[in-house]
Amino acid sequence: MSTNNINQLPGPKITILTTSFPRFEGDNAGRFVYNFARELSSIRVIAPHDSAVVKDLHPFPAEHFRYFFPESFQSLAYGAGMASRIKSNFLRIFQLPFLLGSFFLSALKSAGQTQVLHAYWTLAGLVAITVKFFTAIPVVINLWGSDILFTKLPIIWYLLCKILNRADVIICESQHFADQLIAKGISRQLITVLPNGIDLEQFKPLDKMTLRKQLGLPIDRPIILAVGNLSERKGHKYLLAALPKILQSYGPVLVVIVGEGEFRSAIELMITNLNPYVHLAGFQKGETIPHWLNAADIFVLPSLLEGTPNILLEAMACQLPVVATAVGGIGCVIEDGRNGLIIPPRSDTHLAEAVITLLQDSALRERLSINARNTVCSQYGSWKQQSAKLENIYSKILEPRQRLPV
Repeated sequence: MSTNNINQLPGPKITILTTSFPRFEGDNAGRFVYNFARELSSIRVIAPHDSAVVKDLHPFPAEHFRYFFPESFQSLAYGAGMASRIKSNFLRIFQLPFLLGSFFLSALKSAGQTQVLHAYWTLAGLVAITVKFFTAIPVVINLWGSDILFTKLPIIWYLLCKILNRADVIICESQHFADQLIAKGISRQLITVLPNGIDLEQFKPLDKMTLRKQLGLPIDRPIILAVGNLSERKGHKYLLAALPKILQSYGPVLVVIVGEGEFRSAIELMITNLNPYVHLAGFQKGETIPHWLNAADIFVLPSLLEGTPNILLEAMACQLPVVATAVGGIGCVIEDGRNGLIIPPRSDTHLAEAVITLLQDSALRERLSINARNTVCSQYGSWKQQSAKLENIYSKILEPRQRLPV
């Protein structure tokens, strides 16, 4: 059955199950899931409810299921992710069975209008496999770097792999992460590598000084930018620990951190004596991120764990020199010394040295910046191109089955 034939059938035929999805205009939660979804032809989305959800926001059906009462207590989904939210408040784990049960019932109700269940992250994958048990609907699961955090217990991973290996396809964003999953016990035959897309018309070089004035940023000193949820695994504390060394060796700079999260209070304590040199910009809508990137001189990604983060590709597309830690799939994108600088994680000393090197060497900054954009332009497709590849995956699953709508 071709993709065109699938699209001619009435009703949504692909149901996306995700634990994170944009709740309001400009929300960055699950933004890459939305970027795929908006390019697909016939879909619906099922995601957890949140008080910030705006109804009828998207150009396709999106159901947000409630999972805990009173609703004001719902606090497991969104933010820095479930693992981080449970770590910050262990009592949230008691919401987990309610979320899973509500998720399953919502997904099961959609089965009559579904040809493929596409789940993002481990929990949604478990729900999709359970629905498959009752309905035989084929399942695609996207797993990410954060899924490695799901548990460190080998016995739990063994059981998870037994369940997840019942999927029809498991998608990873990089070969590095695919190799990690295979080592955990995921079947090699199930894995397909499909990187995220990138909008090169949105993320491109823009005039730096114009944007600094627009954003209220100083024009008299270099700006070092970090973008991401304020969670411990994003490694912001190592950037802040590196700042005194940078100030001592180079002089005045401004570190700008874009993002919000439960680690904010800890960061505020860290910068008590660094306030003139740190600006916490808080949450910024997705459409403004290219402006923040282009206002900066250096982009820093000090994460302790990642997959292949879209913000890295977006910074490179904006022709920014990048300093990033050697974790996850970052090494598949950055070639140290050619299109960015790679440093060990958890090392403020190496981070400071890399930033100082870039600040002092304008020729190196320019070379890395140009090569960074060239890398993204030559190796990564648009969201439309990547979504077309995703639709081909759906078609290959459906063709041998010759499944018809229920």
